[in-house]
Amino acid sequence: MSYPYILQGDNVTLVIDGTPHTVNKTHVAYQKVIDAIKAGHWDDVKSLINPVKAVINYSKGNVEIVDGEMFWKRMPFHNSLSNRMIQMLADGFEIDPMVNFMNNLMQNPSRQAVTELYGFLEKNSLPITPDGCFLAYKRVREDYKDCHTGTMDNSVGRVVEMERNMVDDNRNNTCSAGLHFCSHSYLASFSGARTVIVKINPAAVVSIPSDYNDAKGRTCRYEVIGEVERDPQDNVEFNKPVQHNANSVKFEPKTGSSAFYRGYTDGFTSAEYNPDFPTSDEHRMYEEGYDKGQLHWDQGMPERYRYVSPKDRLSDGKWPFPKTGPMGY
Repeated sequence: MSYPYILQGDNVTLVIDGTPHTVNKTHVAYQKVIDAIKAGHWDDVKSLINPVKAVINYSKGNVEIVDGEMFWKRMPFHNSLSNRMIQMLADGFEIDPMVNFMNNLMQNPSRQAVTELYGFLEKNSLPITPDGCFLAYKRVREDYKDCHTGTMDNSVGRVVEMERNMVDDNRNNTCSAGLHFCSHSYLASFSGARTVIVKINPAAVVSIPSDYNDAKGRTCRYEVIGEVERDPQDNVEFNKPVQHNANSVKFEPKTGSSAFYRGYTDGFTSAEYNPDFPTSDEHRMYEEGYDKGQLHWDQGMPERYRYVSPKDRLSDGKWPFPKTGPMGY
């Protein structure tokens, strides 16, 4: 079945099921419509002209795309997110993660955050997750505490949050109160011994400060889901718009040769409990490590520590276990 159409300059007008549709060169699917008409692929023409049903099914009617324009709850919605969703739909890509992201984003009470956030993600190559959140970087201390106060634990698996009204929402205040996240390009501008990956719901974002070329943000809540290499210049940057392994990001565990590390590795790998050490301090360190390793394995958490054997034994045949902290870790 074909549809009657007429080409007039930069416009093509078709009558589909008794309804006229005019598509001009500003429509994201213009060239695909022309190509489909030339090829006689009339089903494709119909879906390209008005792909509303596919979007409504995803978003329970909150998101509609009509003749290349996006609406949120029947109100026009124009920004980089709407443009990208329309383009992806026209190009035949699944947009479930983008719709989920938009549904989350529209729960954000800040108009500025709603308007600016997706552009920030695209500019800094920060990926969206299938459930509509996004991933970013954060620098922390050697012990995973935050660099500013040293009181917030940013270990993998932790959820860090604060009251939203305590986060500065003025983007012109470049260094201010809030939970900070950043792009890969910003890492070199911020001190910290470790770099972790945080997962953030767009509803929790408060502001995108204007300094450092819009490369960092403030939020009231995030989840730490992974850790990357010590040197940020050696990191593999996010290179996909949708990160499907958002809850299983791999990172390298911290290594050491103390009794704590030996115990943690034995506990994490379900090895035999074997606190055979010459001192009671080393015995206690091993026991603490073993319990923590078992706990992390039972909870499905990534391996946090790994025992690495020293190259040489002591003269008595024992392994040396140097203490690197109050309890050896």
